[in-house]
Amino acid sequence: MGRPIARCAAALLFLFISATFLACGDGPYVGGRCATTDHCQSDQQNVPGTICIDERCECGEPGKVICCARGDDKPNCFEECRTCDECAEGTEECSGVPVPPGGCEGDADCAGPPDPRCGVGRCVDGACVVEIERGPIASQIRGDCKVEECTADGRVVSVTAVDPYDDGNQCTLDACDIDEPRHLLLDGVACPASGAGRCHEGACVQCVDTDPTPLCPGGLACDGVWCVPEHCVNGARDEGLRETGLDCGGSCRPCPSSERCEAATDCESGVCTNGSCMIPTCSDGVKNGREAGVDCGKQYCPRCPPGGGCKTGADCLSGVCWSGACEAPTCTDGVKNGDEAGVDCGGAACAAACPG
Repeated sequence: MGRPIARCAAALLFLFISATFLACGDGPYVGGRCATTDHCQSDQQNVPGTICIDERCECGEPGKVICCARGDDKPNCFEECRTCDECAEGTEECSGVPVPPGGCEGDADCAGPPDPRCGVGRCVDGACVVEIERGPIASQIRGDCKVEECTADGRVVSVTAVDPYDDGNQCTLDACDIDEPRHLLLDGVACPASGAGRCHEGACVQCVDTDPTPLCPGGLACDGVWCVPEHCVNGARDEGLRETGLDCGGSCRPCPSSERCEAATDCESGVCTNGSCMIPTCSDGVKNGREAGVDCGKQYCPRCPPGGGCKTGADCLSGVCWSGACEAPTCTDGVKNGDEAGVDCGGAACAAACPG
């Protein structure tokens, strides 16, 4: 009886081994091959959540694939059955699968704050988050008595600030009236920058002829706002005293256009041609007339380059005037200038991309 029983046991063991290990060919089973589901969680391979389907370990739940978790890469990641929004970027099985609401595959899937100047949208562990930088933004208009800053919800608002505009005039007091620049005219005080003369109606002058006692030294008379020899205010043309026009030219005030002259200094325009003072033009090489700089600025001439004179930004190519001089474009001046595609963005100089 012993031998028949032993032969039967050996036969059953052979059948069990064949069914278990040889159903798909040679064992052991690796690389996702299987004969039974047990082969998908064995000492040779272990992918939780898989079952054996058609001799391959596959995810048993609909909508799940075998992948690394977000932030992990093959071959050193732990693969498991996951939904595509949980899988690492670039998972082939998830190509074309729409990202569920609130999920993301990369930063491009995530919207930023209402104003793009306040931050960006980021994809973190498959979910969109908004990174907001509160406080003043980089791009500001100097001297507008306010500052642009980002709020906690990613919007830009204007906040009153002590930021007066420097108009370059020593006889004005630059200040802020809440959120508006103001330039208060100084009157009757010594000119702060030069120390000579005094401020009158916002201009530095030598004297004021309406004063009871004009401040001119002995032998000089007040001609409007300048101290000149007394013959310059007698209503006659004194050729012997080198007046080229009526009470003008030479040691007197400069002459207006069409008066006679001997040198450029005899003329208000600074241009003397063929013995006559010329009217100002935008090509005479002199700052005259209504110009803010030499042949530039104001109503009739081209805008001034950086370094040229100005009263306001409208006088300048850059649109930026500070302390009486045009400034070069920058990527933080709050103005669209240079080769920028928008305000302080785009172009060759500015790294910030303009919002779409």
